[in-house]
Amino acid sequence: MDLTKEALFHKALSIPGLRQNIMNKGTVFLYCDYAGFASTNTYGAACCMVYNRTISIAAKKLAMERDQGSIYGEMMAIALSLETLAAATLEHQPKIAVIYTDCSRIARLLVQDQFAHSHDEQGRDTLLTALAALNRLLPDLDVQIKYMSTHKRNNYLHRLAHNAAREAALT
Repeated sequence: MDLTKEALFHKALSIPGLRQNIMNKGTVFLYCDYAGFASTNTYGAACCMVYNRTISIAAKKLAMERDQGSIYGEMMAIALSLETLAAATLEHQPKIAVIYTDCSRIARLLVQDQFAHSHDEQGRDTLLTALAALNRLLPDLDVQIKYMSTHKRNNYLHRLAHNAAREAALT
């Protein structure tokens, strides 16, 4: 872990609410984020996963030909979180997974049936497919996708995901 990541991790440990998430043995917490730079046509998604005193970061450059907007990007970050969760859950076996996003519209988008932009519908379909695959693999895992709202303020775990998404986009 580089010094910036290590510093953010130690800051997260100093905040009781975040420390509680890091130490939790029954619930895995994933903080996801998207970064997009339309001017250079580069995009990235990342998630920071914490569980039972461990922290891991997954990030990837998104192969997009043009800017699809932050809502689409956030859906891709959540899909990455689900992929990361599927791989990790087989080893850790938590009972609950909480995925935090800073997009307030995700819950509505998952049940929406008409879209103004086809890419938002495509993002929703990708996300629903990933959720269904995870449910088939781990039917007893309770997966919750939550809007961070005020939980984002001074949240160093989300900052780790944010920084990783930016780094993935720019590399």
